[in-house]
Amino acid sequence: MFSTRLILLCFTATLLGACAAPAVKPAAPVAAPEPTVKVEAPTAPAGPPPPSTPQQAQKLAMAAADLLETGNEEQAKAELQRVLAGDPTNKLAQNLMRQITADPVALLGRESFPYTVRSTDTLSRIAGRFLGDIYSFYILARYNDIKIPRQVAGGQVIRVPGKAPPPGALEPEPRRTDKPVPSAPVPAAASAPAEPSSSEKALASADAAEKRGELERAYSDYRVATSGELSTEAQAKAEGLRRRLVQRYTATARGAFAKQDLDGSIRHWDVVMQLEPGNDTARLERQKALSLKEKIKSLK
Repeated sequence: MFSTRLILLCFTATLLGACAAPAVKPAAPVAAPEPTVKVEAPTAPAGPPPPSTPQQAQKLAMAAADLLETGNEEQAKAELQRVLAGDPTNKLAQNLMRQITADPVALLGRESFPYTVRSTDTLSRIAGRFLGDIYSFYILARYNDIKIPRQVAGGQVIRVPGKAPPPGALEPEPRRTDKPVPSAPVPAAASAPAEPSSSEKALASADAAEKRGELERAYSDYRVATSGELSTEAQAKAEGLRRRLVQRYTATARGAFAKQDLDGSIRHWDVVMQLEPGNDTARLERQKALSLKEKIKSLK
């Protein structure tokens, strides 16, 4: 009897505990993560390649100068960066880039004098006359806050850096005293000379460089001028200068060989052969220097 009651009490306690337990809710289904889509960043189009030869670099630098004359500074700057990427020693590109980035007053000085632009003037001609370089037109324009150098006009007063020339040093602009002839009227456009072409600028730059003894730069500019309307004159000057450069580098190569500077001798013979590919003397003497260099190297 006692055992039966004990079993009933245990069964009753178990039943009450089961009724009091909270119901367990089923877990909510976990959504699968969405696949990650990798978005490729758009590739910027590659710009034009830098020039592969000094001649190409010089032509691009001349084109950049034309862009600066029309006030397209950003486009000109991009072209000059391209030139310097291919030919870091290009003097014209270095010059124009310095004019774009430098402070005009810091570069040219605070001292200046007023100058009345003549009807036949351009900023290139004014820069050539007073600054000694026709390509310094852009820094002169910035010095005067002129946005488009090509639009400078006769009668306009600008500031030219430096000391004022003595009185009478500048010739006055000639006056026109001739009376117009009714039967042969002169067109209005004829009174204003055209802006110098790229070939004319290159030829003028080459002449100035040759006078300063910068024969390599002069030869490069003459080569640029040969592609324009002055090709006959430029070709003759380029050919004469090429012969002078061959003579100069030949003497330098032989002098380096005599001093046992074999690398210098080989390097200068390379220049001679670039200027004159059919020069057998340069080829033989270069080989002589190269053979001696190899022999000395084998003895060490």
